[in-house]
Amino acid sequence: MAQDEYIKNLMSNFRPDRTSPKPASGKMRKLTKRAPLNHDKEIFHQLENVRDLRIEGSKKRLIKIDERHEEILKVLYPVFSVDVTRFINFLLTRFFQDHPELIEEIRESFKKL
Repeated sequence: MAQDEYIKNLMSNFRPDRTSPKPASGKMRKLTKRAPLNHDKEIFHQLENVRDLRIEGSKKRLIKIDERHEEILKVLYPVFSVDVTRFINFLLTRFFQDHPELIEEIRESFKKL
């Protein structure tokens, strides 16, 4: 039960149309929509890129996920319709694009073996 509240609190920062919950006293507060911030728009744009990512290949790998990331990965699909496999492939693609020297170093090291 506490885990559900934790996930709700965690994901409330990412939901642009989220309205405030009812106060405990029973009085109704005026519900307002907040406009998405610029970083919200960027996040949703990136999530759309993840959804559109085309994965070429059929090789599967069993990987261990750190506990601090597992909670987020569990809710990616139910909340944002983002498949975890696509998300991880997207992150890998971005990382290798941002660090081409790593790929070159791996190639050079492999030649020395």
